[in-house]
This record gives sequence, structure tokens and C-alpha cells, in this order.
Amino acid sequence: MKEIEIKGIKEKIYYEKIGKQMPIYIWKNEKVKGVFSALCVRFGSIHQEFKIEGENKYNKVPSGIAHFLEHLNFYEPDGTTATDYYAQYGSEVNAFTTFDYTCYHVYATNAIKENLDHLLDFVLTPFFNKKMVNKERNIIIEELTMDKDIPETKLYFTHYANLFHKYKYNETITGTKEDVEKTTLEDIELVYNTFYHPKNMFLIVTGNVNPYEIVKNVEENIKEKKLPAYKNPKLKKMKEPTYVVNDLQEVEGNVENPKMKISLKLPINNFKNIDPIELRMIFSLIVNNNFGPTSDLKEYLMEQELISYMNASRSFIENFILLTISLETKYPKEAIKAIKEQLKNLEITEESLKRKVNASIANLVLNYDDIMGVNNLIQENILSFNEIVDNEMEHLENITIEKVMQVIKKIDTKNMAITILNPKK
Repeated sequence: MKEIEIKGIKEKIYYEKIGKQMPIYIWKNEKVKGVFSALCVRFGSIHQEFKIEGENKYNKVPSGIAHFLEHLNFYEPDGTTATDYYAQYGSEVNAFTTFDYTCYHVYATNAIKENLDHLLDFVLTPFFNKKMVNKERNIIIEELTMDKDIPETKLYFTHYANLFHKYKYNETITGTKEDVEKTTLEDIELVYNTFYHPKNMFLIVTGNVNPYEIVKNVEENIKEKKLPAYKNPKLKKMKEPTYVVNDLQEVEGNVENPKMKISLKLPINNFKNIDPIELRMIFSLIVNNNFGPTSDLKEYLMEQELISYMNASRSFIENFILLTISLETKYPKEAIKAIKEQLKNLEITEESLKRKVNASIANLVLNYDDIMGVNNLIQENILSFNEIVDNEMEHLENITIEKVMQVIKKIDTKNMAITILNPKK
């Protein structure tokens, strides 16, 4: 077993590859009682076109199928559900589907082996039939009907549809009612048999555990399963244009005051000379300094009562970086003007940079007080870099004002999308 030391923090993450197939990452914390286990599958809502090794033709499955499969996977062969199983231990089981992956997770304070074994069992033991698919289809459609008017959801996915032409990020994770209606048992089985394999998964266990016992238990569990050979699927690559779909779109929703999102769509190639780990950190620092809770702009907009809420983030999506500002305002024109002006004149001083770097280092240390937080941090590392980043503190300390200004100079505002969710008339 490999021990990965997180430099500067005195923390250790244990790594092993189970059966030369599934990576497992373990963080031990003896100060807590609970254990948080996350079994992640590299299959999300954007993965709709793929071909299996040895085949020439691409398969196309309905949008939302990753979410549909997540629901179905909780059914057990004896007519119960995984939720029923975990209830006997007082454990919490749940799952979520994102654009990029699906994750099944369990929080337990006792019977750790049984809880972890069953996580592997219900995810890796398929049980699907037409009756189950039809039942879950109706449940999902009912959920979609309830969710379609949630303002944040409508604004989020409308905005992504304004940003992306080809990337499937422009579709909702759940798919539409029509997508769910046309999803068949054969579609579900094709996706499960192609992607739900240890070679396409990773397991993260954080909490009060013995890493060697965890690895032994997982090895025994996987060994007992008669798993088919991995199909080694190849995903269809989409060539996404640099320009946005719509510069500005206004829609109506269940809001009292207008809500909006403003995003810059930046080709990642513009920053290819910057270390990829440091680039993410630098963008976070830039966003925080210019649009964060203590930024001059937010304070000004709040004082002038031009906004009632503002948040900002950066996202790395395949070949692009999104710099996004979300806000609620009664005065959209004035707010947009102020945001645009700030985007054209991004700034940070050396003093402010040092302060924010120190705050980031402090947060890095504090993250290791929370087993769920560490689990999520490891998930982000694996999805972004396919490995644990063991020198984040070193990267933060290496960020200089010159590097930050180099990035700011390459931020172009010409590819910008604005989406406004107005109150219904």
C-alpha cells in the first residue's frame, strides 16, 4: 500500500489499486467515530455517445440516463432497497449524479465492514427489469414536473445552454420528460454493462478506520464477484466553438426580483504556460478578490442597494474555463454595467494576494477536520488530475503577483453570456 503524505499538513492518504483495477483512497481520522465511504463511477450526464472496444459504431443513449440508472441501482433482488438495508444500522445512504460522474455514498458509525460491503454489493450487482424501469420512470417524471420551476435550476441550465453549442453541459442532468419516457431497459443495461466496472470506478473511505483492514475487506469483496471483462468504452469527443450561443437571454420564472448569471467563456489554451494546479488556484484568488464577500465591488453594490445577493465562481469544463458571477437585483442594467466594468479591469494587489493565499492555506489545513470535506476534496483531485495533489500548500506558496497578472492579462471578455430570470408577468 502506498502512503501519500500531504506536504505541510502532516496528513496521510493511503492508496491501493484493488485487483489491479479499482483505485481506493483512505484517510484515517481517529478523532471521529464515523466513516464516510464514496464509490464513484466515471459516468455522468454528458456521456451519451460512446463505442465499445472492437466496435466501429457509436452508441447513443437518451439524455438523463446516468441519473435514471442511479435511481434504479438502489433496488435489491429481494424486493427491498439499499435504503432499507442501511436503515437497520442507522446509517445514511444516498447518491448523486453530476455532469461527469455518479457517486454512491454511505455514512456509518457502526458495522463499518457490513456497510462498506453492501455499498460494493448493491452498486456492483445489477438487478433491472421492465417493471422496475417503468415504476422509476414515473417517479422521475413526477420529480421533473416538481423541479422544472425551481428558479435556481431553471437559471443554471438555461445559462449553460447559452454558453455551450456541442458540449452536453447544455442539457439538464436529469434529462427532459421526453428523454425519460424513451429510456428503455436495454439502454439501462447497455450503460451499466459498459461503465459500471471497477476499472471505471474509484472508492474513497474517510474516517476512523484501519486502512489495511479496509483494503483487505474490499479485495475480498471484489474477488468474490464474477465480474465481466471491462469493455473499455471510448467516448465521442465534441468540438466546442469558442464563442457563446447567446450573449443575452431573458426568461421568466418564480422569482420576486430578477436573478442573473454572467459568465466569461475562456479557452484553457490561452493559459497553457501556467501550471494547471496553480491556474485553478489563481482563478479562485482572482474571483475572490474581485467579486468575493469582501470585494470592493460587492460592498459598493450592496451599499447602493443595487443587489441583494452576489456570488462568484470559476469552473474548468473540458477545454474551457468559466468565470461566473451570480446575483439577485432589482436593477439588472446597472448591475450588469458594474460587473462588466469590473471584468474588464480585474485587479489584485500584492498585499491582497498574500492575505488571500494565507487564508487559502489556513482553509487547506482546516479541511482536514471534516471526513466528508476530505472525501469531497479527494474526489475533486481524482476527477481533475487523476491523482492526489500532495503539494497544494507548495503550489499556493509559489503563486506570485507576476503569475496572477500574467493570467489577468489573458482574460478576454469578448465571449460573455448573460442570462436573466425575470419575475413572471
